[in-house]
Amino acid sequence: RSGSLLTSVTVLLAAASLSLALLSEGEGSRAWLPSGESHVGSQRQLLASRSRRSLLKESALVGGAALWAAEPEEAMAFRSDRIFNAKATVVPRIRSRYQKLEGLRDDVKLILDLEGERRTIQARPATWFSGLESSLDGPVIMAGIGEQSYGCNPFTVPKGAVVLIARGRCDFAKKMYFANEAGAKSVILYDAKMSKLPFEQQNVSGLIRSKGVTTRAAGDALTGSATSPVERGLTLMSTEKEEGKPEIDAAMINLVNGTSLVEALTKGKTVKVLDVQRNKFEEGIDKFIKKDLPKLSKDMEGYSLVQRIAKDDLFDPRVKLLEKDRIAFEEAVKKKDQAEYKRT
Repeated sequence: RSGSLLTSVTVLLAAASLSLALLSEGEGSRAWLPSGESHVGSQRQLLASRSRRSLLKESALVGGAALWAAEPEEAMAFRSDRIFNAKATVVPRIRSRYQKLEGLRDDVKLILDLEGERRTIQARPATWFSGLESSLDGPVIMAGIGEQSYGCNPFTVPKGAVVLIARGRCDFAKKMYFANEAGAKSVILYDAKMSKLPFEQQNVSGLIRSKGVTTRAAGDALTGSATSPVERGLTLMSTEKEEGKPEIDAAMINLVNGTSLVEALTKGKTVKVLDVQRNKFEEGIDKFIKKDLPKLSKDMEGYSLVQRIAKDDLFDPRVKLLEKDRIAFEEAVKKKDQAEYKRT
């Protein structure tokens, strides 16, 4: 195919450059050789001291650079594919574990009653949360069904109710505005995945759902993979500065818990938040450091490696920069320094 000859020639030239580099290194090494030892002998000794693994590694680096120089468009496409695949597999794991870390200090537990059945679910208060746990307790009522479940238009609920709203369709500020106007006490927002299926076929356990959207706006759902509703943790709700602070407290729950509450309410069951409890940070962070941090670090390292321009170039500045940040992050987590690990 076109370009093959150019590639071969470039690789040969690169290999020749490597040989010259190895020989020229020998010139600098003569200073420590005993007097009277021949130059040829010193070169042989230098080359013999190099391990086969080292030579193969350097040859691969040069060869990879040569292929990149010969066919940059194909190399760039290959890099884009690596990054795309990593975003679909590695990034969701990084996001989930980091959100778990964030939740150790900020998350709360909602103690619910579903007509005699007690259930405890994890929730993440919004950035504008007042800190009053009691603001999240009370009877839970859905904002509506179908499009109305997203809370992006005016709706009505009993005054003082905790309104359950699906994520998506509009930003958080708009949802909070309509909930406050309706007289709700607070909002529980559940991370519902966008879907092409009719609403009556959504939020049913076991269904395979497609993503439904290729681009996302503020407030759109982020959980789920391309083909199935995979759990991805929680998201911290926030609004733009110019929108101001919402006048109503809110917390987010994940897809699984949100779906279970929707199913219960759809069947006519009474759902009520009885109590709200804070997490114990110190107990959680020790467990995270032992169990989750090694896995998170491994995924972060794997994702940083796919950022390099040439596949074989392990010394890419991008990799080194991300490695430095990752190590700083690990140290901050081990020191339990929340401000520092957020910065890194």
